[in-house]
Amino acid sequence: MIIDGHAHLFHPKVISNVKKRKNMVEILDLQTNGAKERTGVSSLENALKSNGVRGCLVLPTAGAKEVGRTNESFYRMVKGSKLLYTAGTLHPGYDANKEELIKFKSRDIKGIKFCSFSQKFALDDPATYQLFNLIRKFNKKENSGFFVILDTLYGADKFFGSNSKHNTTPGLLAKLIRNFPEINFIAAHMGGLAAPFSEICKNLTPMDNLFLDTSNAAHVLSEKEFVYLLKTHGPEHIIFGTDWPWFTHLPEINLQKSMLEKAGFSSMDMEFVFSKNMACLAGITLLTA
Repeated sequence: MIIDGHAHLFHPKVISNVKKRKNMVEILDLQTNGAKERTGVSSLENALKSNGVRGCLVLPTAGAKEVGRTNESFYRMVKGSKLLYTAGTLHPGYDANKEELIKFKSRDIKGIKFCSFSQKFALDDPATYQLFNLIRKFNKKENSGFFVILDTLYGADKFFGSNSKHNTTPGLLAKLIRNFPEINFIAAHMGGLAAPFSEICKNLTPMDNLFLDTSNAAHVLSEKEFVYLLKTHGPEHIIFGTDWPWFTHLPEINLQKSMLEKAGFSSMDMEFVFSKNMACLAGITLLTA
């Protein structure tokens, strides 16, 4: 069974905006050709069905003023789908994060997605730590099981002209993870998309509450670097993700199988990467039929 732990339902305008940034597209090896056709629930569901993928976590983010509206929109988009699950999103500048967390719990939404550069907040800001402390309280007092997915695009300010203080770096991310052991974290893109490999290795050492997802990273890291991270963190802390619509399922499945084999992962190890880890975090029931 395969679960895609990292996918997006982008508006075509987002895809157009990214395509304009040719240097970034080249560095990240984004498959932008045809990406405009890979939008919407039906397109994603068809891609999943045709490639034997049994579940997919969609990752929304929003500015402070749009958090509630975005969460409601994504919940309604995937409601009733047998394949799609949605994360929620929050923001340090949003004044109703507690109410959103209550809503997440009632809807069995466990994942919370953040992208600091696009949401315009700093990981080390006191308001950010207050927000993560709120998530921690829900996990400790109410056994909510909330986990966090963080985008890790390194040097996003150079690609998007955003505030450099809002960048996510392996160092800032590691500090956050260590400060909140009650929260499981997924560091997208193997911990640092286009980050210096030495920074990833130095800061994101194995931790009980740290998971890495595979999305995009194998297109940026060398094979040796990627396999090193797989071996270092182990199969129970790696999560398969495609970053759809920037990449498509069959090529990514084949690429990751090849990488996992090179890391010496057994078929049982691969089950953790391709489905069991995400199913456990998100509360997805695995059906073999």
